[in-house]
Amino acid sequence: MKLTVAVVAYGRYKYLDEAVASVARQTRPPDEVLVFTDNREAVRPVFQKHGLDVEILQEPDLTYCATFARIGETASGDYVLPLDDDDVFKPEKLERLEPVLKEGRWTLVKHAADFIDAESKPTTWIQQPEEPAVITRENAWQLYRRFLYYHAWSSTLAIKTDLLKRHGEILKHMFLLVDFTMFTLALKDGEVLYLPIKLTYYRRAAGHSQFITCNDLPKVVCTWNKYTHDLDVLSRYINIKEINKIINNLYISYLVKIYTLNTKFDCIYKYKVSYLSLVKRSFVAVARRVYPHVLFAWLSPLLGSKRVAEIYYRLLCRWRQKPAR
Repeated sequence: MKLTVAVVAYGRYKYLDEAVASVARQTRPPDEVLVFTDNREAVRPVFQKHGLDVEILQEPDLTYCATFARIGETASGDYVLPLDDDDVFKPEKLERLEPVLKEGRWTLVKHAADFIDAESKPTTWIQQPEEPAVITRENAWQLYRRFLYYHAWSSTLAIKTDLLKRHGEILKHMFLLVDFTMFTLALKDGEVLYLPIKLTYYRRAAGHSQFITCNDLPKVVCTWNKYTHDLDVLSRYINIKEINKIINNLYISYLVKIYTLNTKFDCIYKYKVSYLSLVKRSFVAVARRVYPHVLFAWLSPLLGSKRVAEIYYRLLCRWRQKPAR
């Protein structure tokens, strides 16, 4: 059994020393460490400091998803354990996962996480399931509705390398939504195992996807546009009813947000959808009461898109400012 750790560091090196140190401290050392970055000279000293023998691939033009396609093309391990530059592995991570991965049964293994803030201090966020779960096409929708984060945080995944090789071409056509994509592709090909053991520190407040305060919305809306594109591509690629139910649910949630807010924020990439297409795609969600915020997008022709965007923006900010229960 060979395990590959794949470190991804693009334009953000503030926390890289912590991430690399966590790889060096593994009680079961990785068989291979790959580093994907836009700046080889910036990251090399950090790995040298911790005495790690790594292969550094400078690939500045890759999207985050396309990076995972390249990982699949490059990795020699049976499983890939991704590590984002701002997250931290616990020392026993590889040792605890290896017996499970040796079974060879799972296309994806997802474990729970502890959370840290921008100063690397422990913080609380989401209550995670305390029991292990085998997730299949048949039960995925039921489990997903109970806990939306069975797929989340790529640094908590162990991905069968064959999965990346098999689906590399579609990853090259996507932007950012790696963790959810790995989850759904794994369901397409086999079974996913969720483990409640917390083997990674996931950092809140560092990434472009994290909506912590109202000030984060400009960057987050641009991220949501790319997520919407990725989900559209993914639904067309997988085309399996049980899995597409999950994909379409998430797609509608992002589609409504970006359709409503794109008039307020400027993004380099904006996902394009007509009003009629929005209504058509979101009607089922409203009928099932899956996503009631669809009504904001529906009202935009009557109230004016800029006015609706401002109302929705203020509601999101007010919701974000509510203290956690």
